[in-house]
Amino acid sequence: MSRGHARTRILLGIVFLSVISAEAALADAPIVNSFTANPQSLPNNWSTSISWNISNSAGQEIYFNCPQGVTIKNVSGSSFPCKTRQSVSGNPLDAAGFTIINVSGVSQNVPVTLYPKDASGVRYNGVTANLTLSVQTSAQPIIDFSLSSTSIASGAPLTLTWKGVDAGGVNVQFGCAESIRVRTSASGTDSLPCGKPAFSQDKAISGSLIVYPINSSRTPVSMRVTVLPDIGGNIYDATHSLSADFTVLGAQMPASPSASEFKSSVARLVSNDSVDFSWATQNSAGANIKFSCQEGISVFAVSSTTKIKLPCGTQAFAAPLAPSGTTTVSIANANGYSFSLEAMLMPQDSNGTYFVTSSRTLNITVYPAGTVLSSPTKSQSPSASVASSSSATTTQGQLPPAKANSLKYIFSRPLMRGSRNADVTALQKFLALYPAIYPAGAVTGFYGPATEKAVGLFQEKYGVAKKGKTGYGTVGPNTRAKLNAVQ
Repeated sequence: MSRGHARTRILLGIVFLSVISAEAALADAPIVNSFTANPQSLPNNWSTSISWNISNSAGQEIYFNCPQGVTIKNVSGSSFPCKTRQSVSGNPLDAAGFTIINVSGVSQNVPVTLYPKDASGVRYNGVTANLTLSVQTSAQPIIDFSLSSTSIASGAPLTLTWKGVDAGGVNVQFGCAESIRVRTSASGTDSLPCGKPAFSQDKAISGSLIVYPINSSRTPVSMRVTVLPDIGGNIYDATHSLSADFTVLGAQMPASPSASEFKSSVARLVSNDSVDFSWATQNSAGANIKFSCQEGISVFAVSSTTKIKLPCGTQAFAAPLAPSGTTTVSIANANGYSFSLEAMLMPQDSNGTYFVTSSRTLNITVYPAGTVLSSPTKSQSPSASVASSSSATTTQGQLPPAKANSLKYIFSRPLMRGSRNADVTALQKFLALYPAIYPAGAVTGFYGPATEKAVGLFQEKYGVAKKGKTGYGTVGPNTRAKLNAVQ
């Protein structure tokens, strides 16, 4: 046999064997005879039975191409993965049940692909079968949403409670209001964002949450809070959410501070003597004392080692005093006559503002150096700082004879309201020696209402005139005689 014939016979043999192998391969390829779903169009959270009939196969895989918001479960309730080829059964003729859940907010089409395996159980990619399921969306993924109260005080706890189905979780969204901040802790300072989902991670599909809304304004503010179902990937379905409204009451106006007590250890003293002031306030962060400005009068803060001059007409102490406490000052009088010094206790609020309208005042009569007081000094409170007619009959503040001789002045002309002369100045200096009669102690040279009242009390004290009678409150012959006699 020639070499050419031999080559021909070999080639024919190879072709014959290739044809036989191809026929054998085609004979072993799986064939999908049917792939169906019943029902193929279904409501949300409804089950469908997917069946198949495959020849030359030892198994298959099913692939669900789920749109966002769609999840699959086995009829047993366990999760079935989306977008993953998953073995279901080794039988070429079989069926499996699946539950389709759609929380996307709209109806969705779900493509399903069947991948058969060959007779040896090996994946065979040359043949597939496809069908499409149509699934309606969940009508109400959030079943219930309630608040512990629809009206709360600023900073009070508010409990949000919700119940949901189908979705993998929820988030919470608060409306925006300029004066409202929502916190998750009563003592915290961080606020939740408004106008968007408040949390970076979903809350459980059913659960509760405590928040603390803060209203910085004085007026009530209405708020809305919404529970949003998650359709996957931190995307939320606002069309199937539930909302609730509540009102946050305005922040309460803090109680104004007030001075509840202000006392001095003495009501009168001699120049350079000390006086103790004690006080108590309410709803305050501190207090201060303001001393009136009088020519020749100086006030000093006294400690064990120092003596510091205090300003007048303003807060005497650079640093606020405690809301309640005591302090000691000394008062110097460089004048040749007594003077009434006013001390005002002013409570302070937390913003550092002093409240003069709720203050308390005391008057301390300060005599010149060398004066010998005729009776023991007495402590006083604001209620005792203004003398009454009944108290004017006491002997407190009567001028000592030695002092009277040194201040002798002869009154020789009538004086009345409106007078302005040296006699009025001398009269006021004399009356200032009687704190019960002339608590103001002002020496101005002008005969005003305070001087008129003091003269009237002097007349009552010495039986010169009575209130309501002619000459009461004016210096006539009888009153001048008494003034000149008692000095």
